[in-house]
Amino acid sequence: MILADLGADVIKVERIDGGDDAREMRPHRGPWSAYFVPINRGKRSIAVDITKPAGREIVLKLAESSDVFLENFRGGKAAGLGVDEAAIRARKPDIIYASLSAYGPSGPDFSKPGYDAILQARTGIVSVTGPNQDTPIRAGVSILDMGAGVWMALGILAALYERQRTGTGQRVDASLIQTGVMLMCYHLLYQQFTGISPGPQGSRHASVAPYGAFATTDGAVMIGISNDRLFRRLCKAVGQTAWIDDPRYASNSERVRHREVLEADLAEIIRDQPTDHWLQVFNDNDVPSDAVQNAEQVMQDPQLAAIGQLVKVALSGEEPAVIPRLPIGLSATPASPAGPPPALGEHGRAILRAAGYTDAQIDALIGENAIGRV
Repeated sequence: MILADLGADVIKVERIDGGDDAREMRPHRGPWSAYFVPINRGKRSIAVDITKPAGREIVLKLAESSDVFLENFRGGKAAGLGVDEAAIRARKPDIIYASLSAYGPSGPDFSKPGYDAILQARTGIVSVTGPNQDTPIRAGVSILDMGAGVWMALGILAALYERQRTGTGQRVDASLIQTGVMLMCYHLLYQQFTGISPGPQGSRHASVAPYGAFATTDGAVMIGISNDRLFRRLCKAVGQTAWIDDPRYASNSERVRHREVLEADLAEIIRDQPTDHWLQVFNDNDVPSDAVQNAEQVMQDPQLAAIGQLVKVALSGEEPAVIPRLPIGLSATPASPAGPPPALGEHGRAILRAAGYTDAQIDALIGENAIGRV
């Protein structure tokens, strides 16, 4: 999706029996899944049975005219299907061969299946998420699926740049487990420096205070105080200037030490007024804060409207959907969704024609169920 939005022609090779699993994930608008639409916009789809020799040959032939080949199988599956790096590179020696997996390119768990939540658990993210250790909770968004995709796109771009410089292609690997461990980096250092594995903090931060979400009369507001200067501003904003000279709060270390009483007193103050009141007060005093918003509120956020972060994408036969664009700005070559998400196999005939297949050959492939109907 990232590469498509940046201008790449992305051919999505799907199974002929239903295609990408995400197509069936609820909820739907007509045939379009909320999970499929945002990350498949702008791609072209062809449905191929790569377990059949004719289907595998299609994939190998498409690789001949591609800059990048990306597979997302569990370890060892690509080789079993005849589309591993050696097979692809035999057709296109300088291709960028990219493999995105759960557990990485080698090791004892190389061939294990894995999903975002499973790897959040394995990498320790679940251990530091949620209100307490008795309630294991994954992050509410697919941070490893998304994060691994970002690292993969970055690796592919670096490999393409290197090939432009030297003429040599290379392999790019990214995985959920590596992404998760990277996200855990400062928690790993916390353990090394203290000998204690950090636990869940809710919306708190282990190293600074006060920090976290505080209930208001109609919602909640998130506050982040990372230094003494900001703490003084907070004290003035909530009418507690006596806290400035309180030795318990004289430094961030002391505030962390006395977090429970400080944040309890702050919570008592904040819960008496609505969110908008506190946002105005904190903005007036330059205190880092913001509202805890739900999905509907995010869709109506004026800041997102001002920076054009939400855009419409067409859905064949249905009303358009609003999705986020890439969270980067390029002044000369701005990124945007290249088009709508594809129906299963929608572009198969055009893709095969461009690869040199005749209509008669395409019809024969359909007849032997090597490809889906196009």
